[in-house]
Amino acid sequence: MEEPNQRPGYAAHQNKLALLEAALFTTEEPLSLRDVARKVMIIERQARELIEELKRRYENEESGIMLTDIGGYKLVVKPQYISLVSRLTTHSEMSRGLLRVLSLIAFHEPVMQSDIVKSVGNRAYEYIKVLHERGLVRSEKKSRTRILMTTKQFEEYFGVDKEQLKKMIAMEKQAGVGNEEKRDDSAGNQAGSG
Repeated sequence: MEEPNQRPGYAAHQNKLALLEAALFTTEEPLSLRDVARKVMIIERQARELIEELKRRYENEESGIMLTDIGGYKLVVKPQYISLVSRLTTHSEMSRGLLRVLSLIAFHEPVMQSDIVKSVGNRAYEYIKVLHERGLVRSEKKSRTRILMTTKQFEEYFGVDKEQLKKMIAMEKQAGVGNEEKRDDSAGNQAGSG
């Protein structure tokens, strides 16, 4: 019986897979299926098969990156590792204040601009303007304030779906509350046993 890597065409398949991986790793903008097929010089059906194979490869827990299909295909850092490597990426071009305002908008959207200003201070106006210029947030006029929301470009830039992000944050908050309760219980037990 032939080993998989000795099948005819295996090397060509691996080269196409490696080329796809390199294209998805280096692209700044997500690639459509058509773009992927063109860059790897294959038909769209083959591109879809290679994408699925690559997606399976990166789904395991040992990998720090994943293949996202939000707005097209792109390799991105898994959400649980972003904070650990953020200083090494182009995302670090954003100041802490800018990222703070963006995270507040993303988590609470749709959110009133006046609420962000109350939370962050008057500097929020400047941050919101920059985020708007970068296409990461959009706003709609409502009475004397504006309603702020993230855009599709926000999802593409960070490689994360807004709803998935909200679920992850909510789960982390629940886990944190559970851990705090456990710590409080153990502290109470220690105090009561002394």
